[in-house]
Amino acid sequence: MITLSVDRTFSNPFQQDDIERLQNTIKAIIYARVSTHGQARDGYSLDSQIDMCTVMARDELQLDEDEVIAVIEAGDKGDDPNRPALNFALWLVDHGIGRKFICLHPDRFARALHLQLVVADRVWSAGYDLHFVETEEVDPNNPESMLVFNLQGAIAQYNKAKILANSRRGRRQKVKNGKIPGVRRVYGYVFDKDSDTLVENPDEKAIFLMMVDWLLNGKDGRDMTITAIARELSLLSIPAPNGDCWYQATVSRILKNPVYTGRFYYGKTEYRQRKGQTTIVKKPEGEWQMVPVPAYIDDATFEALQAKMEGLARANRGAKPHVPFLLKGMARCGRCGSSVVAGAPSRSKQTGEIMHRYYVCSGKMRKVFEVGTGREVHACHGRNWRQDVIDDYVWRYIVQVLHEPDEMFRQILERQGDPEQMRQLETRRDLMVASLSEKQEERKRWIHLNVKGRVTDEELDEALEPLEKDIKRLSTLVDAAADALNAYELNQQKVDELKTTIANFKRYLSWDISMEDKHLFAKQLVKCVVLHDDEIEIFINWDIGTPDNGPDDLDDDNKKTFV
Repeated sequence: MITLSVDRTFSNPFQQDDIERLQNTIKAIIYARVSTHGQARDGYSLDSQIDMCTVMARDELQLDEDEVIAVIEAGDKGDDPNRPALNFALWLVDHGIGRKFICLHPDRFARALHLQLVVADRVWSAGYDLHFVETEEVDPNNPESMLVFNLQGAIAQYNKAKILANSRRGRRQKVKNGKIPGVRRVYGYVFDKDSDTLVENPDEKAIFLMMVDWLLNGKDGRDMTITAIARELSLLSIPAPNGDCWYQATVSRILKNPVYTGRFYYGKTEYRQRKGQTTIVKKPEGEWQMVPVPAYIDDATFEALQAKMEGLARANRGAKPHVPFLLKGMARCGRCGSSVVAGAPSRSKQTGEIMHRYYVCSGKMRKVFEVGTGREVHACHGRNWRQDVIDDYVWRYIVQVLHEPDEMFRQILERQGDPEQMRQLETRRDLMVASLSEKQEERKRWIHLNVKGRVTDEELDEALEPLEKDIKRLSTLVDAAADALNAYELNQQKVDELKTTIANFKRYLSWDISMEDKHLFAKQLVKCVVLHDDEIEIFINWDIGTPDNGPDDLDDDNKKTFV
């Protein structure tokens, strides 16, 4: 049995030459899923799912293990429509690999009713049988079977929502009783699991009060900034909250936290799930819940701290760059993955005039100090990139694409669907339409014979039952093919609209446009630019018809590399 664990870094191991071999050897696809990475790491639930599905394939479907491919989803939520393993399993379905789709239970398949129906319909429309180990076989042509199937999906969705709601309600009630339902590390305190609250950490409390004194009153007659405090703590070998380094950002975050005034606020943010994705949403201040904790400073001291830090921030902001940068907000460092920002320019030693401006990795600019030595530690090492060279290179590429867009359009259409596959789909649709018409005519003939008394009602029912199933199945397949063709035609329409937009851009490019306008053009065409020491990777934003997931989900098909 072929077993593949598929995550978001997965690369399809099958080439075009493998598809025909798999079509001839693979008879079934097993799909297994767990929701958390902890479950995936332990492997018990996944192993049991695969074992039980394999037993069904062997005992009930009479399949050998080498006729089965198992696809494992390790740690993705059941209401996420963009699960990598599910997408890969459906890719196998679309390529006709196997004829049966096996899953332990509908709630492993999906935990949202609408998603369950969409995926099941896609499997059935491809001519596959859908089997669940822990439930009765689902017959898409049987109303009672589909009713049970839909109820299972609705119950799975309800159970998930109920669990989340109960958890939230339980945490809120805990806070009302003066307890904290778990918390991340808070410097200066220890979380007491017995009383569910924060208690004083004497050693860290003394360090915190020392930091407060340094910022407000200075140290040894000199003023202290946030950076100076982080460096001083490192030189004194004071342990950092996390790891062996004191970050400037860590000191700032500690001194801005109102918990040290004796008020711990719960519910400042809320986790919300939608389509399998979790987002953090800030809640109105009036909805926060307060839990009393030991106070280290009073409100007046806290306000003085905030005023001092705001004054330091204003003094250090500096002037904005006089020259706009083409790739502002679009560049990443190829060495460490951090964002790339505008850095300090180089100046002539004789005149002080600016010579060159630079892109700088933000990982090089973070103020981080090693505990014990006070040595400044940088997350990234390497040279900066000259802004004029990078901007000119990227802009020339954009102009080239805008003037010669045929290759871009070809790749867009390739990503949306192979034209040859679309023609084959049209042929299959026409054949299915013709077959559907024949079945409908045959049904009319049987009814006509019954009306004339040439066949009995029992004979009519016996003849119509398989005909009705065939008609329903063919209708579903015709509708699915039509949807796929309509989507392809819609993408072609979008390409035509893009051609018109590019034509307008080309006319505009003949003018002497400003860097601000160039930046706007670049944002329309470029998803992200990754700067390496010896090359530039330009990721083009031409993925029409799918949402833009941003630089974290870059696709190699959209990449152009220049040395």
